[in-house]
Amino acid sequence: MGAGLVLSGGGANGAYELGVLKALMLGQSPSTGRRPLEVDSIAATSIGTFNAAVLLSCYSGDWSDAVDGLETVWLDRMAAPRAASPNGVFRYRPNFLEWLDVAQFRLNPWQPARALAGDATFLARDWMTRAQGFMSGSGGVAHRFAELFDLSTFITPEPSDELVRATVSPARIRESPVALRVTTTQWEKGMLRVFSNADFSDGAGTSIVRASGAIPGIFPPVAIAGELFVDGGVVLNTPLKPAIDAGADALHVVYLDPEPGAVPLRPVGSTVDTIGRMFVASFAATMRRDIAVAAGVNREIAAGRHHRHRPLTIHLYHPREDTGGALGMLDFHRDRLEGLAGLGYRDTLAHDCAAAGCLNVIT
Repeated sequence: MGAGLVLSGGGANGAYELGVLKALMLGQSPSTGRRPLEVDSIAATSIGTFNAAVLLSCYSGDWSDAVDGLETVWLDRMAAPRAASPNGVFRYRPNFLEWLDVAQFRLNPWQPARALAGDATFLARDWMTRAQGFMSGSGGVAHRFAELFDLSTFITPEPSDELVRATVSPARIRESPVALRVTTTQWEKGMLRVFSNADFSDGAGTSIVRASGAIPGIFPPVAIAGELFVDGGVVLNTPLKPAIDAGADALHVVYLDPEPGAVPLRPVGSTVDTIGRMFVASFAATMRRDIAVAAGVNREIAAGRHHRHRPLTIHLYHPREDTGGALGMLDFHRDRLEGLAGLGYRDTLAHDCAAAGCLNVIT
């Protein structure tokens, strides 16, 4: 039986995956027979792709070294020590909070000024281009007015670009004995594209990782071989099928959203909360549907009526409480990341298949 990990997307909430991985691979979990889990394949999307890529870049036959390496990256390279401090994933443009971080200001007193000057130049050029489009565009006034605004212009992904280049080894991923399946979305056609180990060339490997996590509207699309790609979560946030196609029949699925009922309805609604709740409900419905389909196939196999597929065991791990809503995806404060990792670790050690709705093979 091949064991596979499925790591979904969720931005900063991916620290919960770190905790789950520590429990599965280093701790004692009921769902793994109280033995450290050995996996043959990993299917991943978005921040799950980053976690998988760092794991395989650190893996040399010992998962403890790989998990320790991933934890170091999260806490020492990605986390922001304080609210006003820059994190290792993105930077607001311009970020006036950097001027309030006294420790950072003492460390490099000219950096905030240089960043502000660069941001002002970028925004001036961007607004000039958009203004020209507004004046000369062929669409209606409302359409052209809408094109004046783009949240992604106020966020720069340069820190994440540097992070991926520093922590991901395409060569080690190519040569890894663990099969990797990474999902992205081809932005022009809106179609799923799955990359595997062999696709991680020295030139394209880090681009694949960045593309899988390029959240539309926050990070720009990433070009790979002349095509633009964005976050795989746009079309498949929890990639069960790629994991099954890679040969896994015992899946350990980590997804980062609680059940919709665990997300409180705010007394005063907002667009951000509404969109966040919509995605939580959509992802939960997709997961329930996928589990129901797999359960139906298992029943057919047990009854001797299905010979083209193999039975599946699916273990599910996800938070049972609200993790901060849509804006939590961008909250990389160290204390919060440590808390999420601890929550994932505790949840996994206490994992109960019946309570979690796991799927077991029918005998």
